[in-house]
Amino acid sequence: MKPSPSRTAASRARTAGFTLLEIMVALSLGLLLSIGILSLFSSTSRTNKLQNGLSRLQESGRFAVSRIESDLRMTGAQYCSNQEAAGQRGVTPILPVRAPQVLADRLLVPDPGPGVGDTSLPIMNSLDAAGYPTNAAATGAYALSPRYFVQGYACTGATCTPAGLPSGLPAPGTNAGQRVQGSDVLTIRYGRGSGWGVEGPTSCGSGSTLQVLARTGDDPVNFVPGPQIALVTDCVNSSVLPIAGYTGSTLTLGVPPGGATATCKSDGARDMRVFNFSKDFVTVTYYLALRADADPDARPNSPSAATRVIPVLIRRENGTDQELVQGVDQLAFRYGVQDPTGRITFMTADQINAAAGAACSPPPAGVVSEPGCLWRSVRTIEAHLLVNTVNEVMNLDAVSRQYRFLDTVYSTTDASLLPSSLRAGSMLRREFIAHVSNRNFNF
Repeated sequence: MKPSPSRTAASRARTAGFTLLEIMVALSLGLLLSIGILSLFSSTSRTNKLQNGLSRLQESGRFAVSRIESDLRMTGAQYCSNQEAAGQRGVTPILPVRAPQVLADRLLVPDPGPGVGDTSLPIMNSLDAAGYPTNAAATGAYALSPRYFVQGYACTGATCTPAGLPSGLPAPGTNAGQRVQGSDVLTIRYGRGSGWGVEGPTSCGSGSTLQVLARTGDDPVNFVPGPQIALVTDCVNSSVLPIAGYTGSTLTLGVPPGGATATCKSDGARDMRVFNFSKDFVTVTYYLALRADADPDARPNSPSAATRVIPVLIRRENGTDQELVQGVDQLAFRYGVQDPTGRITFMTADQINAAAGAACSPPPAGVVSEPGCLWRSVRTIEAHLLVNTVNEVMNLDAVSRQYRFLDTVYSTTDASLLPSSLRAGSMLRREFIAHVSNRNFNF
């Protein structure tokens, strides 16, 4: 039986496939769908990078501010949380400004900063006749001005004022391992720990013994056998003493320069305590350094390096560096300085350096020469940090690239140079501020 013509035509239609028009329509729809998927993926990826960058920026900024604040609050701290006691104002009967009396021939304080002729010294053992730090051993007792408990440096480009940065800081530049140009440096010193009760003679000198009385709640005693240095204080009188040895709970005093003596017995009205000056008096310096980016595909941002470098906030304690956070483009400090009338003026380090001596309060007892005396009157410290996203977020618009730092708005492109001489790249930037009152200051 022959198939009907209609059935034969239907069979041929089923085996003939798609027409050209159908194929082009299908390809067009597939292309449009692919473009949509790629566009959605690109937008989602960019949004994800933007959110991750903002999250990292916020976390880095908050942690950096928190860490800096914890140190700034301790600036100049001694026992009783007071670096100077109080100065007399009007007829109010209050304690005079004080400074620890140093009876040790060598302090061994690291990173002293400007010395004679603004040269950098690795160690401050004493002060010379002009009041500058020196490596030389002391020949007699002297007063250590609280002025040496805080020292800032204002940096523009590769130059900092005053000269003589702490020893061991890397040279400025745009290569990995160098210090970030155009960012300030700050060194502070303070005593930490609870200290321990102490009993000794009213007047102690070479060979005298002090009995350490550790009480509940005190830190573990960290004196060791052998020479070291101790701070003995009752909130009013403070002395830095050489220790020849420690046995059991007994400290034996070494030989003070010039045969000086100190008060080591409480008068009953105040709690006399001893601190391990060698271990618990710390020198902390904040600065920015450059580190190599581990991503080999990152775009170079340095005019002198073939690979990308990342600015990192460094906390240096007693000569040992600790990396805190990455992506800090700039670091600037402002200091609230209180003059003898009680007025506070915010200054940069170079302004303090230029004005020191003109508006300083009366020096502590025993302090004769005190270069940079205005540092003793720093009442508040502001730390300004410009933090970026570390990783670039491509195709940012002009508004997203803008940032404000120290009350100035900046607009950048990929090729814009920052104060560090690094290219800005495509990143978000935000300013974080730590504002801390010096609780250990009493004018």
